[in-house]
Amino acid sequence: MNFQDLGRGARIELAKMAKQLGMKFIGYNPSAQQVSLEYKGKGLTYPLEAFIEEYEKGSELVQ
Repeated sequence: MNFQDLGRGARIELAKMAKQLGMKFIGYNPSAQQVSLEYKGKGLTYPLEAFIEEYEKGSELVQ
């Protein structure tokens, strides 16, 4: 599954998803299909698919 960069709207939605998981959205890299997040002061990078799967489950990526 390959997601296109849909601009600001997609980034706003990713930021909302991150906030619901207790994280802060830093950025999205469409060419690498990765989402950069901040969790408890540490920068993390996840594949976009893994981030979306965890959001749909409603659990946190970091235990």
